[in-house]
Amino acid sequence: MAMATTTFPVPHPQLSCPWLVINQGQKRQGYSTQTFVDIAQDHYDVVSIPEMLNKRICTCAHGWLVLFDYTSDDCFLLNPVSMEKIMLPELPPAPLNSFDTCILSAPPTDPECVVILVTTDSHALFLRLGESRWTEQYLRSEQEVFSQAAVCRRKIYGLAPGGTLVTVKVVGSKLVVTELGAEELPNEAIPEAFQFFYDIVESCGELFGVVKYYLGGTLKIREVEVYKLDFSRLAWTKVESLGNRAFFLSGTTCNFSCPTTTTAESRVKQNCIYFIEGNDRDLYVFDMENYSISFSTPCPVKSNWSQPRWVMPAAASS
Repeated sequence: MAMATTTFPVPHPQLSCPWLVINQGQKRQGYSTQTFVDIAQDHYDVVSIPEMLNKRICTCAHGWLVLFDYTSDDCFLLNPVSMEKIMLPELPPAPLNSFDTCILSAPPTDPECVVILVTTDSHALFLRLGESRWTEQYLRSEQEVFSQAAVCRRKIYGLAPGGTLVTVKVVGSKLVVTELGAEELPNEAIPEAFQFFYDIVESCGELFGVVKYYLGGTLKIREVEVYKLDFSRLAWTKVESLGNRAFFLSGTTCNFSCPTTTTAESRVKQNCIYFIEGNDRDLYVFDMENYSISFSTPCPVKSNWSQPRWVMPAAASS
């Protein structure tokens, strides 16, 4: 891969797919640089953006990042193209470094925009953009706990334990989590596979579930299955092809779908799923046509680095 270094944000043409962004730096010196990987052009840029110094990328949605400062515990929205910054209220004392789900429901200009954080111990923090303080709520029942989340048709959907589909909505001063009554996202009996993990992603107004199966006791992928939600029947239907789309998965809410055509100008393959695995430095590609899995290391990684995230600055996802 080619490499360029700059102290300014990466120039932004109309991207056909998301950047893969990695915060990294020298050990015990924090995250001082960011690597932006453009897999379509097989190119990466190492940049140093002050607004992203020692920041965790909580999620990216609607062209905006939600960032958390490891040093000050500040939380804010950042537009990675215009560099516009919207500060959020001070976070209340909580084990916030352990939150693993972040939702930005709409662009900041939308009056319905809400930000939701869910910690690993089932605490939720949420606010409507413009409010002066966060509301904290403990998700008491198993039916309220969710991790995976996606916004589809202006509604927030989440996956509770076991693949149960829920809707998530801020009503007054409460976060209301409601089971839809849909069948659970399937997980098939795959030979030699004893673990599985769910992702959900919105694509062209439809909601998809991706199930990754692992060989027993390992993090090695054995199989990947894709399902689409039939909203009329609240049932999941197995999908054999993504057509001219590709999915990009990197966590509980940083998932995207983009139209793509494999050309000499773009190395992104249609009908494929690109994904990151936990603390693995490699990028994996699952080809839906031949059910093959390939992987590569997209860029050099320093000793101190955070889990990569997909970042889509423009409204090119679909």
